[in-house]
Amino acid sequence: MEIISKESSLFEIEKYIKKELNIFSSDEKILNIKVPGEGNMNVVLRIDTNKKSFILKQSRPYVNKYPDIKNSKKRIIVENEFYELIKKSEINKFFPNKIEFIEKDFILLLEDLGECKDMSYLYSSKTINEDHFNSLIYILKSIHQTKVKSFPSNSSLKKLNHQHIFILPFKKNDFPLDDIQNGLKKLSTYITNDLNLNEIVSKIGDMYLKVGKTLLHGDYYPGSWMERDENVYVIDPEFSHLGFKEFDLGVMGAHLTMVTENEEYLKKIIKAYSRDIDKSLFYKVSGIEIIRRIIGLAQLPLKMSLKVKEKLLKISKKMILG
Repeated sequence: MEIISKESSLFEIEKYIKKELNIFSSDEKILNIKVPGEGNMNVVLRIDTNKKSFILKQSRPYVNKYPDIKNSKKRIIVENEFYELIKKSEINKFFPNKIEFIEKDFILLLEDLGECKDMSYLYSSKTINEDHFNSLIYILKSIHQTKVKSFPSNSSLKKLNHQHIFILPFKKNDFPLDDIQNGLKKLSTYITNDLNLNEIVSKIGDMYLKVGKTLLHGDYYPGSWMERDENVYVIDPEFSHLGFKEFDLGVMGAHLTMVTENEEYLKKIIKAYSRDIDKSLFYKVSGIEIIRRIIGLAQLPLKMSLKVKEKLLKISKKMILG
């Protein structure tokens, strides 16, 4: 069954949940269904009953925001496995609790964290609360220290991510970048014309595709960070996989560099993480992520001038070239 907010009635969803799960009392009814945020990969619904509220996620054989992009709906199995791994860990309190997983329909039910706001507002505020930064480092370090005997490869989602991170932004392309910001297309040639840069990025992309030993969140950026009552939470571990820790750290570093428009947080992350890090790899991943967010398809709500973007691209290029 495909649960679609516009096409499925309250009655149909209620009937389905009552049939599949023992989570409703006899007098419980669904009162409201809302879309809690902009879900890129999966259908995400907030379901309010007369007794409680919870989040329903369902994966499809395509990307929810871009239906023409195909991908395995088994990716929700990876997310479920991640929640299973951390449920007895101290960091479980920073994630929504898993309620139930209906594998045959690729549906995951999660605790509703309430009226959180995702931390994409950082791109406008240009700064991050120091306590939030420390919490995010602690959470990431704890994820990386999680003991894992086996974990799904998540290969279909990794291949999709690989294309959009390591390939497409670094090749001459027809992205309509000037529709985003006039002059951005010309600025992108500073990156796409550099064959040496492309070669280094390609090698790191090959590393990304390999199976590593460290559990990663896989998409550790402000869109996956939530804030409520000054507390920090993390969601959407659907890109999770076993890889190298510098990937998560580099992505985090890239976004805080874009937030602050300087490199200050790169050194702060290394110091705060306080474990062995391949600094060269960390800086390279950070540079790659900044570039793909500025001239790639996965755009961010960045309120910055073309001159600032040029500065960040130059910084990123230096980080990659070492």
